Amino acid sequence: MRPELASPTARRTWAMTRHTLVLLVRDPGTPLAYTVMSLVLLSVLHPVYERLATPGTPGVVQAAPGIAVMFTLLALDVAGQLLLSERTWHTWDRLRSGPATPTTILTGKALPLAALFLTQQAVLFLFATAVFGFPLAAGTWRLPLLALLWAACVTSCGLALGVHARSQGQLAAASDIGALTITCLSGCLVPLTVLPHWVSTVAPATPGYWALQGFQAAVTGDPHAYAHSTAVIAAITATALLVSAHRIRR
Repeated sequence: MRPELASPTARRTWAMTRHTLVLLVRDPGTPLAYTVMSLVLLSVLHPVYERLATPGTPGVVQAAPGIAVMFTLLALDVAGQLLLSERTWHTWDRLRSGPATPTTILTGKALPLAALFLTQQAVLFLFATAVFGFPLAAGTWRLPLLALLWAACVTSCGLALGVHARSQGQLAAASDIGALTITCLSGCLVPLTVLPHWVSTVAPATPGYWALQGFQAAVTGDPHAYAHSTAVIAAITATALLVSAHRIRR
């Protein structure tokens, strides 16, 4: 459907989406850097994961999902920046007082971001498959679905940060500290089996843990773990979007 023939809500959403896409295309440095860094880190750490892997399980099954989760989390500030920039440009109040609803604003911001994070994950998994033998085909439909859910989750969390942050420093501190903490506590960077016992206890409280478990379950064929992980990630996504929509209305 062409934008000019769509409903007013669809036209506003399309305009917001197009504007967000233009902003991302004009400044691709950070997402591109994170993507390249993820490939480098996977190449360097792959031998370590092979040594730490459970017998009979390739180390790349832990390494690729863990690093994919880590670098999408590090990109939280990319999502937050899109809303924080509206304040910097003094267009935030105008945006909120216009005809676009909070749902329209969030949808227009979220769609290009989710596509960006999905692409970032796809590049890493394809690289891991081609170079290190990651069992991509074993994931069938489960792997791309979880990658989409995780992209939506990171997008919604990043937007929630952006709508609450009042300055670049606040956003950077919250996103960087949050991403690093979740990465470490979820077992994405180092397997939980070699970390202190208390880390395994708190790991399920982090979204990264469920993303990692879901990716691994997708390729190992564990339907219960996969369903549990997708349900938790979907719940986190919905909660973050509700928080963002509530904040926009205020």
